[in-house]
Amino acid sequence: MHPFRKLLLVSMGRASSLENDPTPLDWKHVYIMSRRQALIGVLNAAVHRLPESQLPPADILHEWDLLSSKIEKLYKRHEERVVELESVLQRLGLRGCILKGTGLAQLYPDPSRRQSGDIDVWVQGSRKKIIEVFSKDYRIHSILYQECKADIFNDTVVEVHFHPAKLYNPFCNARFQRWMRKHSPFSDSATLTYPDAEFNSVFCMGHMFRHYIGGGLGLRQMMDYYYVLRELPAAARRPVFQTLKRLGMGSFAAATMMALQFYFCLEDEYLLCPPDTKRGRILIEDLIRMGNFGRFDPRNRHAEGETRFARFRRRNRKVLTFFHLYPREVFWVPIFRMCHFAWRLFKGYI
Repeated sequence: MHPFRKLLLVSMGRASSLENDPTPLDWKHVYIMSRRQALIGVLNAAVHRLPESQLPPADILHEWDLLSSKIEKLYKRHEERVVELESVLQRLGLRGCILKGTGLAQLYPDPSRRQSGDIDVWVQGSRKKIIEVFSKDYRIHSILYQECKADIFNDTVVEVHFHPAKLYNPFCNARFQRWMRKHSPFSDSATLTYPDAEFNSVFCMGHMFRHYIGGGLGLRQMMDYYYVLRELPAAARRPVFQTLKRLGMGSFAAATMMALQFYFCLEDEYLLCPPDTKRGRILIEDLIRMGNFGRFDPRNRHAEGETRFARFRRRNRKVLTFFHLYPREVFWVPIFRMCHFAWRLFKGYI
């Protein structure tokens, strides 16, 4: 087994050491992969559990430790900002729930090791109402169908969601939005909440599916889903998969099951459905090639000063490579993007 994959298992307590002592070149490769997959903190904890003979060279370990320390500080800052955000929502008379990030980190053996991004908060109410209320005190910008950015803090980006996630297929998306509203984790007794495993098992799959097709997907999101599935009650697995099938994500869910088994050795008892070998193998390769949110995918490279039309053409040329795998979703991507651009232009959001 490749040392990177084995180190993933060590990070989850599934193994105590690597199969062989890696060379300095092996460690350099593992370290680069850890950075590209936004798993620096998680795998740094695993490195310090290894026998002394298997530790990386001192220069790599030192740099790794420094970055991991920054990740822990960022996590603590996010925790503080979430508490402050709850006070902001309470003052504005709004209710919300934290998506991804800080909430999913609680499922990890050491939450502070999960690399944080933005703070994503789904706020209850219509888009118009949410923008109006936040705009009174904060600058609102980058308004999209499902979210906008609110300049609440000067050191942490906050994405305010009108919808937790979206799908490109309008019919599947309508069902997706209805399902999330019906199962929303908003509370009458609390201003800010966190979703449960059943909600996350559907929401996170939609989030991953959209990113995989639309831009890129990495192993951090897969690791999140691994921990979500281990929290999901056994009685909920079949209903969750039936929901994913109705939302047009059954094939991607089956591919995800294979990727989870390949990288994290997820036991059969936690699977939502039998793995799809054909789509799973492609997903396994893409996760490494794409890196975190597709930032290292060669298909996303573009020339400096790229025009909007050139960007539209490049992005959709890549999307069409998935057509034979997920035609129901891919067919609608260019249409959605054109309609979304026109909608933002009409609303004055561009």
